[in-house]
Amino acid sequence: MSKQLGSILNRVPPATVRPTPVAVAPAMPIAASKISVAANNRAREVPLQVLVPEHIRMQLGEIANKERTSLRAVVLRAVRSLGIEVTDEEIKDKRGRRS
Repeated sequence: MSKQLGSILNRVPPATVRPTPVAVAPAMPIAASKISVAANNRAREVPLQVLVPEHIRMQLGEIANKERTSLRAVVLRAVRSLGIEVTDEEIKDKRGRRS
């Protein structure tokens, strides 16, 4: 390789991504890895899709109907019970259903 070509190539970022070493933190219990409430309020919502056995889905639907709330609210309350911080505002039904 010529000096000129080597000089040019050293000034241009590589065309492919180079893996960067990632420091792995020791495993933490779920409760210790809570995100602050302020960060949660700014976080955008993303879709989550899971496949569950039909009988579980039916039971979740029955709970939501009995409580007159959304399936989303039932699932978020269940997530909260695992020790993950979920605010009441995040659980609130977004469909505008009247009480």
